[in-house]
Amino acid sequence: MKEVVLSLVVTVYSLTLISCKSKEQASELSETDSISQVEEHVVGERDTILLKNIIRYSGAVQDNIRTSLETFSPLASVLEFAQRSVSLKDSLEFAHETQPLTDPQDSLIFMPHQTQAYQAILDYKKLMASGPSLQDVCPKLIALNRVTDAGDSSSNLLPPAGASTVLSHGDFFFLGGAPFISKLTTDDNAVYSDPQGNPETRFESYVTENGNYILNSIYHFKKNLPTTISFGPPLGSYDGGPQEVNGIGSLIHEFNSRIPVMFFTENGLVPAHLISITIKIVPESLGCVSDQPNLVFACSKNIEAQDILGIYIPYNTTPIVSCKITRHPNSVWTADLNNDGIPEFACVTGSFEGIASDVMLDALWFVNIEGGWEIIDSGQELDCT
Repeated sequence: MKEVVLSLVVTVYSLTLISCKSKEQASELSETDSISQVEEHVVGERDTILLKNIIRYSGAVQDNIRTSLETFSPLASVLEFAQRSVSLKDSLEFAHETQPLTDPQDSLIFMPHQTQAYQAILDYKKLMASGPSLQDVCPKLIALNRVTDAGDSSSNLLPPAGASTVLSHGDFFFLGGAPFISKLTTDDNAVYSDPQGNPETRFESYVTENGNYILNSIYHFKKNLPTTISFGPPLGSYDGGPQEVNGIGSLIHEFNSRIPVMFFTENGLVPAHLISITIKIVPESLGCVSDQPNLVFACSKNIEAQDILGIYIPYNTTPIVSCKITRHPNSVWTADLNNDGIPEFACVTGSFEGIASDVMLDALWFVNIEGGWEIIDSGQELDCT
């Protein structure tokens, strides 16, 4: 899976007339050299003060740990064969300036590769139906080496972490939530239902960094996960034809037994489930379209996407006691998971100027590991390039 790398377009603005409250906050922030820009922006239904260009982060370091975490071994050859088949077909179409291909000689060239890729997909579907038995090692999420780039000042906004060992074992997965999660609706606005026929609300996430690591992590740490694989339609491309293997553009992994998760909200913990992960067989690379896995969650409560601040997936049986959210200045929140007054998670939300809009959102989520804040996920609005 290819990581989507987004470039920040950084500009400097002068502050003009703002409210007295904003002036006071800007004055307080002036003590931090790199935090000097404040802008009013609406996040969901909340009027929120967002600081510009405070987050400078480009993803986890590309090392052996990251490679081990993001590479799902049963899928690796499938994606390799699919990429080879699609690339070869695209090259032939480009060379002949025609789509679809009509020359029988072209078919003789690319059809063996397409057949190989299609058979790999069918073999993968069969393997996943019974649940893969994995022999390789998958690191824990907290093992990733995530460092900020020069000029980042997000951690300066965080309150003191406090001594906490609640999550130091690392037996969990975490995904950032709002503003990078959205509610799913059907074309006819029909109500979704669970396997028992009860109504439920569904959400999707396809922006935050940890989406790249969840497939491999889930199958290693949850184990014994029979999965039904279905196929999505061909993918788009900038200047070529549909990208597909025998009409297949993506692999939809639907868990036969849903994965329990917990939504962090200001009203406490909300039980939910991860029900599917969709993986594209090749990147679309369309700028405003994410190439990351698409994750779908289901919840029996009718809540809004903006209420979901984080998504916690436990890998052990130790329950979370609570989720007390505390709002701090400058679009920062913290979450206390055991009511001891020491936060275990935090989030900083900021903004940057992009091509699609002058005000685009980015965020970093942090976890408290033995008294220190460490980045645990990141998100940035998709910019059109």
